[in-house]
Formats: sequence, C-alpha cells, structure tokens
Amino acid sequence: MITLNLPFPPSVNNLFINVGRKRVRAPRYVAWATEAGLRLNVQRPISIKGPVTLHYEFQEGQDRRKRDIGNLEKAVTDLLVQHAVIEADDNTIVREITLRWSGKVTGVLVSIVPHAVQEVAA
Repeated sequence: MITLNLPFPPSVNNLFINVGRKRVRAPRYVAWATEAGLRLNVQRPISIKGPVTLHYEFQEGQDRRKRDIGNLEKAVTDLLVQHAVIEADDNTIVREITLRWSGKVTGVLVSIVPHAVQEVAA
C-alpha cells in the first residue's frame, strides 16, 4: 500500500474552461497540478502495476462551502496516472474507489492498495 498527502484538489466543475472552440485546463487546475506534482515527487511513490483500490480522505471543513465529495476525486486520480503511480484510471486498473471526509487530514490523503494476483487452479 502507498499513502500520499496532496493539496486539496479543485472540483471537477473547475478543471477546464472554454477558450474559443477548445477546452483547456483552467489556470487554477494547472496551479494545483503543479503543486500536487511537486508534493507527490517529494514523497517518491513507487509505480503500481495492475488493478488497485483507491481510498481518498478529504480535509473536512477546508472552508465553509458545501461540497460534492464526488467532484474532488477526478483531479487526484488523473495526477496519479500522469505521474505513473498507477497505470490508468479505467475499469481494468481502478477497481474500487472510496471517498470520505476527515477532520484528521490536511488536503487529501490518498491510499493506493494493489490487488493481489489470484492464481488460477489448474
């Protein structure tokens, strides 16, 4: 299992903006991804090959806004893929995701649990 502490992510609603006819990363998303990538690199996570379960604990009361916890996962999972901590974020790799609020963390605490390879009996 790998455990990483990263900055509180932007909501999926704020990741991209329209520029002309294109969708591009919003400046806030770029800033978060840069800071989070630096923090991730300092923690030196190994790459996990194959299926994983992701557990996220988001900082509760980060501000007074009401938040949809489901909108916070996307940026963090994409960062894990971008930095090759996990292979991909599709259903063949990410088999389960849990999300919860916690008053004990700052930002987001991510635990990545590799699935054990099951041997097929001959």
